[in-house]
Amino acid sequence: MNTDRYQNFAVAIYSRVYEVLQMADLNWLNERFEVMERSMKVNKIYLETHRDMVVAGEDIVRGAKNYFEQRGIKVSGGITVTVNERNRFETYCYTNPAHRQKLKEVVAYTASIFDEIILDDFFFTSCKCESCIQAKGERSWTDFRLALMEEAAHSLVIEPARAVNPNVELV
Repeated sequence: MNTDRYQNFAVAIYSRVYEVLQMADLNWLNERFEVMERSMKVNKIYLETHRDMVVAGEDIVRGAKNYFEQRGIKVSGGITVTVNERNRFETYCYTNPAHRQKLKEVVAYTASIFDEIILDDFFFTSCKCESCIQAKGERSWTDFRLALMEEAAHSLVIEPARAVNPNVELV
C-alpha cells in the first residue's frame, strides 16, 4: 500500500461508467489521474460497472482496476441502478422481469471482479407502472415498496453477488 497518503483521513473517489469506459485508453486515464494526484492523494476508487443500462466491458474494468492497484490504490466496484438518469432519474422497476434479470447479471458480473461493491444512491423505486400497481394490491405504496426493495436487495443483489463471490462486501 502506498504510504504517501494522508494520516488522519482517506480519500475515495467514484468513477461513473462513462469515465470507466474512457479508461480503455490508458493514456487518457494516466493524464487525468496525474492531474488529480497533484491535488489529492487517493486511497480508494470505485469503478462503476453499470449506469443507465450501460455496462463497461470486463477488459476495460480489469485494466483500470490493475492501473490503480499498481499505484497502491484500493479498488472497489460500483453499480448505479438507473435505466435513464436523464429521464427524471428513471430507476429500475423491480416488478419488471427484464430489469430484475439485468440487475442480477450486473451484480454477478461486478462481484466476479471486485470484493467490495457499493450501490449508488439510486437503489430505490418510485415506479407506478401497471405491473407495480397490480403487485401493490391493497397495501399502501410505502408498505409495498419497502417489501419490494427488501426482496430485491436479497434476491437481486445479495444472493447473486454471494453466488459468485461468497466474501463480497456490499455497501
